[in-house]
Amino acid sequence: MAALLKIQEISKRFPGVQALQNVSFEVEQGSIHAIMGENGAGKSTLMQVLAGVHQPDSGSLEFRGEMVHFSSTAEAQEKGIAIVYQELNLAPNLSIAENILLGIEPNRFGFLHRSKLRDRAIKALNRLGLHFDPDRVVRSLTVAQQQLIEICKSLIRDPRLLILDEPTSSLSETESALLFRVVKELQSRGVTILYISHRLPEVFSLCNTVTVLRDGQHVRTARIQETSDDEVVRLMVGRELLQFHRSRAQVTDVVLEVKGLTRRNQYSDVSFFVRRGEMVAMAGLIGAGRSELALGIFGSPPADRGEILLNGKRVQIRQPNDALAAGVAFVPEDRKLMGLVLNGGVGDNISLAKLRNLAVGPFVNRANENALVDRYISRLRVRTPTSEQRTGLLSGGNQQKVLLAKWLAVEPRLLIVDEPTRGVDIGTKAEIYALFDELVLEGIAILVISSDLPEVLALADRIVVMRQGRVSGELSRAEATEERIIHLAALSRVASVS
Repeated sequence: MAALLKIQEISKRFPGVQALQNVSFEVEQGSIHAIMGENGAGKSTLMQVLAGVHQPDSGSLEFRGEMVHFSSTAEAQEKGIAIVYQELNLAPNLSIAENILLGIEPNRFGFLHRSKLRDRAIKALNRLGLHFDPDRVVRSLTVAQQQLIEICKSLIRDPRLLILDEPTSSLSETESALLFRVVKELQSRGVTILYISHRLPEVFSLCNTVTVLRDGQHVRTARIQETSDDEVVRLMVGRELLQFHRSRAQVTDVVLEVKGLTRRNQYSDVSFFVRRGEMVAMAGLIGAGRSELALGIFGSPPADRGEILLNGKRVQIRQPNDALAAGVAFVPEDRKLMGLVLNGGVGDNISLAKLRNLAVGPFVNRANENALVDRYISRLRVRTPTSEQRTGLLSGGNQQKVLLAKWLAVEPRLLIVDEPTRGVDIGTKAEIYALFDELVLEGIAILVISSDLPEVLALADRIVVMRQGRVSGELSRAEATEERIIHLAALSRVASVS
């Protein structure tokens, strides 16, 4: 089959980082072509070169038989290249319809044609099997729901090459299945897909070809049937990857207990507990209220009613400072908007939540701060040239490590982590799992919210399943299977949120 895209000797360097070095491979017309590699391998940089976000330092691109050089995303879009970023790129204060048709809004006599805007948005949503109100403001959606709107937005221009950067990183099994159906449908219409993912099962079931990058260089391109998941992992990391096995920590007293926690239209009458030395996972479909509940425990915003007990004592958590004072830390799902100061240095981000304890009078003790930063960079193996490196220049996986370091630095008794491995590579995921294992052995209670069922099964001592804002069931580690979790998340009957 003819090549739609030829990438020839592409190189790109950023301050302190050689992101790409002489990368060359071809993408066949009408294929679903996976791009795999550890965080920092150069995948996202290469996709941004293709989409016109960055211009290469050297090398060339041939698209549809024509040599191209994109100086902007608009030029790439005109040629038929669209990209859906891992980090969301929506206007939060605009409606779903306004986001989907942003820049190509229908007008009449120079004024926005609102009914036509709405109709076109509904058609785009229906194409993905979505039934959102097109007038709903985007900031009210969950991260996963926003990811689906991003895909709608990219398809509205009928691209010839669609780049999906970690599209299922925050989707549940059900939403991922919907996405796969859409991707296959697009392929049948002749659209070529570049598919970046760290999830080997979906790559091997969905894609025709896989390209592996490592340290900014092309390692291998092969048809899926000519390779294996073990080989791809070995090519990605340059070594054999050790299997993760949970240690059995000593489980003692209850650290967190919530009773009847309720917030109108988000979650209702939620009760569960987490013990010292225990990892409890919270599973459920998108919109089940898991993230909202976690934010409620952290006081951002607080629940309308119900009780939160820490170490057996009732506490009033009305804002995050109350939670921190009580020994609760929260790692949010969206590190870009809620977790990190991307323009700030790595060290500044790590010490941010701990600054009050590092101060001597009105001044921060820099020696103590530097010691803290160095300790957590070392412990979490953050790959950064220096602690002063701008956090936004790190790979997604290293940004996630910085976010985890920031909250571990406050030495919490309870750590709440929402989608802890969203958009990170296999090696980094294994490191994060091992870190959590160490933490529970140290006696920290961990509440994990995850849409990745294999992750839930690998980590959890117990699994609390939510549906429609309520707890629909609980499973022990021995009882839990993917089928049982999905049954509780999607099929069990629970009352709607009041």
